[in-house]
Amino acid sequence: MPGGSEAKANQLVNKFVISLTEGRILGYVTDINVEVEGDQFYFILKMKEIENLGKGQSMFSSERKLKIRPDDIVNVGPDVIILGNGKVPPLREIERLNQIAEEYNALVRELEAKEKLIEKLKEENYALKKQIEELQRELRKLQVMREDFDHLKEQLVRQEGQLEMAKEYIRLLEGLRHDIDRIKENVEVLIQTQLEEVVRAIINEELNARGLKKTSFI
Repeated sequence: MPGGSEAKANQLVNKFVISLTEGRILGYVTDINVEVEGDQFYFILKMKEIENLGKGQSMFSSERKLKIRPDDIVNVGPDVIILGNGKVPPLREIERLNQIAEEYNALVRELEAKEKLIEKLKEENYALKKQIEELQRELRKLQVMREDFDHLKEQLVRQEGQLEMAKEYIRLLEGLRHDIDRIKENVEVLIQTQLEEVVRAIINEELNARGLKKTSFI
């Protein structure tokens, strides 16, 4: 008999056997053997059955043998052996399932928290999209204003060029007016001189005709 099976078998002696599937006490283990069939081994429980349990006159009856597989054992306590006949998982498996259930519940709670966070992020993302759309509209307005500004700037540059040309034309006209004024003065002087000479000639001719001396103009 393998050492592990022998040690486990020794733990089953002098304990009550309870069947979860039948819901009753099957007996009290007085001895145990191990049988091996192929690659599977079985416990042969030699036990005394109990009758009239719970009626105040409990007693042991005849002995019986019970053949079980190790997988039939749900738990082994200090006083009882709990059997499930392969239909009830061992206590370790139940504990593992409880642990898995707790981990699952923790994951569910974490998932719910993340879903709430996702919803919050979606709301923030929606608000940010609205802000971006508003900023894009403002940007388009600014682009239109800049285009208008550039157009006005071009017009202003052209007008400044035209103004400079007008100033140059005015300076040219002022120069021409100065030349005209000088020519006018020269003409007036010339006319005045010629007029004096003509008047003097007429007077001299008149004086000569009368036999008088010539008159000189100062």
